[in-house]
Amino acid sequence: MIELKSDATFVYHFSLSFQPLKLPLTMKTIIKFFVLLLLPTLLFSQNASWQVSGKIIDKSKKAVPFANVYINNTTIGTVTDQNGSFSLRIPARFQKIDLVVSFVGYETLKKTLLQSEKKLQNLVFTLQNGIELKEVQVVAKHDNEWRRKWKIFNRGLLGESEFFKDCKILNPEVIVLTYDKKKNVVATAREPLIIQNDAFGLKIRFQMDKFESDGEKTYFSGLKYFEKMTPASPQEQKLWERHKKKSYRDSFRNFLVALKDNKVQENGFAIFKVRLPKTMYFGRTTVEQEVRDGTILPCEAKDICMFDRQTEEFVIYSDYPLMVFVTNRFNPIKLFTDYPYYYSIVNLINFHATFGENGWLSKPNGILIQGYWGHEGFANMLPDDYFSEDFQKRDSTLAQNDIRAIASTTLETQPEIQPVDLPSPHLIASKGFKTDSIATKEISVQGVIYDSNPTAELSEERTIPQLVSNDINVKISESDYNLTIFDLLRRIPGLMVINEQGQYRIHFRSTNTNLGGGGGSITPALLLDGNFIDDESTVMNLLNNFSVRDIKSLGAIKYGNSAAFGARGGNGTIVIITNK
Repeated sequence: MIELKSDATFVYHFSLSFQPLKLPLTMKTIIKFFVLLLLPTLLFSQNASWQVSGKIIDKSKKAVPFANVYINNTTIGTVTDQNGSFSLRIPARFQKIDLVVSFVGYETLKKTLLQSEKKLQNLVFTLQNGIELKEVQVVAKHDNEWRRKWKIFNRGLLGESEFFKDCKILNPEVIVLTYDKKKNVVATAREPLIIQNDAFGLKIRFQMDKFESDGEKTYFSGLKYFEKMTPASPQEQKLWERHKKKSYRDSFRNFLVALKDNKVQENGFAIFKVRLPKTMYFGRTTVEQEVRDGTILPCEAKDICMFDRQTEEFVIYSDYPLMVFVTNRFNPIKLFTDYPYYYSIVNLINFHATFGENGWLSKPNGILIQGYWGHEGFANMLPDDYFSEDFQKRDSTLAQNDIRAIASTTLETQPEIQPVDLPSPHLIASKGFKTDSIATKEISVQGVIYDSNPTAELSEERTIPQLVSNDINVKISESDYNLTIFDLLRRIPGLMVINEQGQYRIHFRSTNTNLGGGGGSITPALLLDGNFIDDESTVMNLLNNFSVRDIKSLGAIKYGNSAAFGARGGNGTIVIITNK
């Protein structure tokens, strides 16, 4: 206790048998004392957020008032004032954000910003490419075929969780539903969808980039802004918070957060790799028996998760599908008698996916989820700035068991690697490399992976260094010389080759109901004669100018064999060796 006397003397009282200590102080000194006492709090409050501000104009340099400016996947947003100006404060825990600017009749802009950047104020965004909105046709009555498409779309987008009935689309008239050649339902929207979730007290503005579903597997992506609703009473607010906490606790997003924190069991999850998949188990076996038979393999967070220092993102990776049990959720239908919990099968189509600090997937890079999490959708979706009560906010420090800390410790214990004289930017694969050892055996220097054996001799005759082996190889014969390279690329399983008015696009097929990120390039990287290229426009320009006669070999690598490329190879890699 501190007691202030009239003679400007502090008297410190201790509960132990010490004598009071008297320190004669002037009033000026007292003020300084309190300033020093409050200084850490003042500094923390100043560092607790960072600011982004700027102005929105159109092509004629006129200010655009009432434009929407928000941080993708969050409740952080505003509208521009009469002068087209805006200002947003971002919590310090967000190191990277996607700033979105949208206004009816103009193309939406998205810009990635880093907290470390200096020029985050007085930004200027110019809205261009005015879009003429098509006249909305009011349909008096929908036929049975439309109702079938709507059911697939509605369930695919909102999910099938316990909160599904509390979630609805407020402007269904802006949605256009069609079939593709494979009879998948494809949805487009003339303007952003407004989705209201009465279980969470949220309205979501969803600018949909893509939606495809066959009724079983659904893929969608887009930009999302979450607006908090006003509760009718304190009881309703408490109900909303209870529902959000329950949804977050058992979600795929919380699993990713637990994964990066290396606290899987503490957060109610158990992970197994599925070495020999089975369609159904029907309670005829136990997890213990399956482990004993070798069909599934228990694993820990550090076995399937790493921190990519180059992109400052986390990577979940596995060469096998993952079976994840939610041990907080009891399943009345016991598929495993010793594990009576709901579980999901997580299939990493590209053998990896990247995600951020808060559990949002960074971009649509191929996750297929079946089972419990496969039923998630907007009815379960929470904003990126939602955190449960027990979430530890770490703005400048790392948790003791954080995957980053484990990776740092592992790298620090590695023996010093002598530099190898390599013709940059060629890559050499580490000998005996396996995906399971990605966080411990990989030595990265400025994005180039060197052989872990610095004494290995390089063949002088080899003009192209030995690369990681291709997952897929395409045979080329003389009869293929009259084809284009895109005709050959269509032979790669899982690679989509799309021609839109003479412009080609390629990406590996990915289906996922749990895409957190919005947009981003999904074009594979290119490894051309040992030179790694991941810029989308450069890759496509090179492919468009190739003659099949110039190609010696063509193949593709997925993440399981191309971990040396890090997240830059996350969309897959096309491998070409030329005859030159």
